[in-house]
Amino acid sequence: MLLAINCNDPGLAAFFMIAKNILNLIRILGPILCMISLAFTLFKMMQNPDEKKNPKKIYNTLVATAVLFFVPTIVFALVGMVDENTPIGSCWKNASTTRGGTGTYVPPHTNKKQPSTIYTDPKDYQKGTPKQDGNTQGEGNSAANKVIFIGDSRTVQMYAYLNNDWAGANYSSGGVHEVGSDVYVAQGGMGLNWMRSTGIPAAQKYFGSGSAIVILMGVNDLSNVNNYINYVNNNASSWKSTGSSLYFVSVNPCSGSYSHMNSGINNFNSTVKAGLTNTVGWIETANTLTIEGFTATDGLHYDKATYQKIYNIIKSSV
Repeated sequence: MLLAINCNDPGLAAFFMIAKNILNLIRILGPILCMISLAFTLFKMMQNPDEKKNPKKIYNTLVATAVLFFVPTIVFALVGMVDENTPIGSCWKNASTTRGGTGTYVPPHTNKKQPSTIYTDPKDYQKGTPKQDGNTQGEGNSAANKVIFIGDSRTVQMYAYLNNDWAGANYSSGGVHEVGSDVYVAQGGMGLNWMRSTGIPAAQKYFGSGSAIVILMGVNDLSNVNNYINYVNNNASSWKSTGSSLYFVSVNPCSGSYSHMNSGINNFNSTVKAGLTNTVGWIETANTLTIEGFTATDGLHYDKATYQKIYNIIKSSV
């Protein structure tokens, strides 16, 4: 089976961005340097017109100039012809706009860019503005006293949509946000390494009797499936010893240019579900979205109604 390519992965997005930048630099700076070399060669010819190597140097310089200009241009043209619904075509097209934990994101209802902040040390993981009043999340009755959502950009956006807090959260930003009995600990573009080093340590102060720990991770590093299972299983007893219950939510499907990820998502879900210890609850949202339908605004992230559906399933399951 082919390895699913996730264009939202920060490393992969950075690779395509760097590739584009290098090709642009070659196309611009290469001919300029060649022209400087050509001028230097012509100057030497004026100094020593009998030098036999000079004509060959001029020819080589002209060829190099043409190659440095046209090869990147041809590469851009060829890759641009690749179907956007394929992994390479999608990643290449979105390389200038995809942000995996860095950069900025323009929320769907405004053209104003929001700054992003990346926290790598749990003690610096600043709390977002508490929104104790006016909780707009609505449905989803939970038996848990506190539900702690730990996730990536999808979780960041679920918080932002359901609480109308686009100033405090966007795809690329992260933090800890408290909303009534809910706590969101999420960071755009992150995976297992972030959950281990930052997400869980930042959330642990909320663990306690009656709390539900809900993990919504995996879409950014589907190939890490076995490491997710080992990490959660190895720590389940410790986390649950605080009196908390523990749940893992299925990775939800994609559409459009991200549809190629769905086979990897299905494999991730079936593997995690089968591999988790029976002390970890499994919350199935992916099948519901697949059967009932969903709206993904960019193929990877959802609209408000879809996030509300996911939220309701989780809240009624914990």
